[in-house]
Amino acid sequence: MKEHTGGRIVRKLGATVLSTFIVSMIWSGWEIAATEDSVYYQGTDFFFMTLIYFLYMGFFVLVYGNAVSFSIESLQNRWFKHADWLYVLILGGFGSAIGLIFPYQSIIFSGILAAALFGVIDKWLLKRWQQDKGNKILFIVPVGVFFLLGGFFYLTSPELPPHTAEDAVKFATSGDGTSIDRFPDEAGTWKGEIEGYQVERTTSAEQLDEENYLVTFTETWQKGTIQDSWMIAYRVDRSSSTLHDEEGDMPPYER
Repeated sequence: MKEHTGGRIVRKLGATVLSTFIVSMIWSGWEIAATEDSVYYQGTDFFFMTLIYFLYMGFFVLVYGNAVSFSIESLQNRWFKHADWLYVLILGGFGSAIGLIFPYQSIIFSGILAAALFGVIDKWLLKRWQQDKGNKILFIVPVGVFFLLGGFFYLTSPELPPHTAEDAVKFATSGDGTSIDRFPDEAGTWKGEIEGYQVERTTSAEQLDEENYLVTFTETWQKGTIQDSWMIAYRVDRSSSTLHDEEGDMPPYER
């Protein structure tokens, strides 16, 4: 049974999708498992990294890998028709060419693995077609593994440490070029004299719930009978700081 051109293209596309998807899963899982630092939300990272690698790697395999595959397969049909192992070996060698663009050992290895896996899957799909057998299981299994690995990484992710008042103050004071630059970057009070004014700047934090704090910056000044104050407060969680309230006028001296 002779394979028509449309079937050949579908087979190559199937090999492209499966090989890049599997290698992307392996690469993402390895990076997460090998990192020495604590990585939170590992399940989400695994899903996101796999899809990103799949898109980038898939582009190269789709363009470069398929061009090489079609060429090598044409040569195989002439000179080594029954040597599928040689077809896979040659593709693996061409996969290492990614090192000419990205000369990194991990990327070169991934290129070789993706190319060789492409060859194996390509010939597997061809044999299944020749035997008039379906290929659905070959696509279902990697997707199942994808979700199982994502679930595994989700369940084994280290728990986030408690969000403390110190964390909230540090986050709120982490910016530059704001009206609170001169306040203490931890809970406490600074006292000093500016242009004859006795000035106090106080940073404080009040817990609102498990994840949220109200971080308040209060500045008071006095000079003779002149006495006034200014306050600004932010609602702070792990990843954001939102203006909550502001009262009083800005001080009359150069800040």
